[in-house]
Amino acid sequence: MTKFQEIGKTRWKDINEGMLRFTPKSMEFLSCIHNLAQLVDVTYKHNEDEHTHPEKVLKPHIIDMVVDLIKI
Repeated sequence: MTKFQEIGKTRWKDINEGMLRFTPKSMEFLSCIHNLAQLVDVTYKHNEDEHTHPEKVLKPHIIDMVVDLIKI
């Protein structure tokens, strides 16, 4: 499993470098890829399927992003 984690780290570096070298058309595409990669990283981090059991990790992230940011 550590080999896959190393590959993941390398791919993150590639994605971030790609975000620095962009054209207006490619930036829109790279933003979609970057957001999807972030979603996958959070969802499947620590060798667990957080999508199946969202209360462990995803619920706090969703609360932080949606509920806590809304100031009434």
